[in-house]
Amino acid sequence: MTTGELRPDDASDPAEFVEMLRQLKDRSGLTYRQLEQRAASTGDVLARSTAADILRRSSLPRPEVVAAFVRACGAEDQVETWLRARHRLAAGQFAPPSPAADLPPVDAVTTVAPERAGPARPRWFARPAPLALLVVAALLAALGVGFWIERRDDEQGKAAQLTDPTASASGGARAPSAGRSQIRPVGNPHLCLTEGRDRTGQYTKEIAVQRPCAEATPPDTALVPVADGMYFIQWVHPVHGKGCLTVREEDPGRNLLEPWNEKDCSASRSKQVFRFEPTGAAPDAYRIRPDRSELCVGLRDDDGDVSAAALVEPCTGGPDQVFLVNALPGN
Repeated sequence: MTTGELRPDDASDPAEFVEMLRQLKDRSGLTYRQLEQRAASTGDVLARSTAADILRRSSLPRPEVVAAFVRACGAEDQVETWLRARHRLAAGQFAPPSPAADLPPVDAVTTVAPERAGPARPRWFARPAPLALLVVAALLAALGVGFWIERRDDEQGKAAQLTDPTASASGGARAPSAGRSQIRPVGNPHLCLTEGRDRTGQYTKEIAVQRPCAEATPPDTALVPVADGMYFIQWVHPVHGKGCLTVREEDPGRNLLEPWNEKDCSASRSKQVFRFEPTGAAPDAYRIRPDRSELCVGLRDDDGDVSAAALVEPCTGGPDQVFLVNALPGN
């Protein structure tokens, strides 16, 4: 099927865009359960609760959710049209675009769209540990707590010892302080980025999610300087040791942030180095972007939900991609 007379490019605001998505579902004649099943059959992730939730709201769904929803409704040939309309609305340009309006970069769209599952790569945690820690690790494993990921790629090298940056490249605004920190979404400052699991169940290892700050340790979060305004986001765990958050580049879990063992963290890996760009919204408000990337760190699905996963996605300039970064005592 196609969208027929549905013209998402003509949506004047996010609420009208969502109403068109609702009409698209009605025309498909599919239930939420059927939408979930159709999405899974093509490698997308679209929980029925997510599909129902986006149609109850007047805010824009995330790009990957829009793409999965449109494909599940049977309008595969219209995905680019819907994503173009969503990109325009997210940028605050509510007037319908002219025929020559710029489209978002193809890479920005295809990067976050779920792809077909590829071969699994080996993962393990081989950090030497005293007997007592091994016992604790065994107990944690029995409770369902996994281990952080160690990678052995052809890419080699360690980050050099670098000094603490004093300013970012953005208008002289100060970069965040190095050391122990909290990273909190600006819209939900009572939540912090910390260790959790993928709620969809597609990826079973530890990833970065948002949880109440009072429950966010361990692990401790720290910023390790790489260059001006650029850092490793380091996790320090009493059992697993140190690791750095890394953008996952494989399915399942593509674009999520997962911890890699410290010995596999390198300043030469752009997926492990993050630029903190001051937004001006507050002295400690930043947009977090992987090095040499046009993407931004945001939150999947409902950005207000506890345990919502962090991921990289096209930058929208929206508040859901702005984080408060605060130094903690003991740096």
